[in-house]
Amino acid sequence: MSFEKYLFSLKKYIFVSLLIFILGIFYGYFSAKLYPKEAKKILLELQNKFEPVKDFSLVGQFLFIFLNNSLIAFATIILGIFFGIIPFLILFSNSTILGLVIYFAKLKLDWTKIFLLLFPHGIFEIPVIILANAIAFKLGKTFLWQILKKEKRLKKEFNLAIEFYLKFLLSFLAIAATIEVALGRFFIK
Repeated sequence: MSFEKYLFSLKKYIFVSLLIFILGIFYGYFSAKLYPKEAKKILLELQNKFEPVKDFSLVGQFLFIFLNNSLIAFATIILGIFFGIIPFLILFSNSTILGLVIYFAKLKLDWTKIFLLLFPHGIFEIPVIILANAIAFKLGKTFLWQILKKEKRLKKEFNLAIEFYLKFLLSFLAIAATIEVALGRFFIK
């Protein structure tokens, strides 16, 4: 199946993933507004967790970001077989954290600067997250249909998902990691 045909087969799942992502951002934003102390605590824990990455070499930072995002995307796709529940939680929690970040950034920056800071992630990384979840949801539905309707499409769908991940999503994640490292160095100096 071609890249275009496979993407077309994901269109309703992409829509659902995008909707969940947007709802997560709003949830995070308004949660931070209502509970700023708790939100700051969550962000501080995440910052402390990833703080050592700043001391890595450029190659080390690239590898860390690329491998981390690649493993998350792969796990999301694979775990989609379980009816998409775990991918839903991964997507919603990541977008909630983005909402928290946007809320606190808004206290110091205008919307244009926030957009410019998020734009590099939005070009490749966020679309890959959305696509990985769309694939996971499609796998979950296919698995459910196999159980309920005795359709034998799961193996074919699973192979298509892995092929798409290896051929396209990994490339986009490599580009995203490169951009993130390059811009990270630019903004740190």
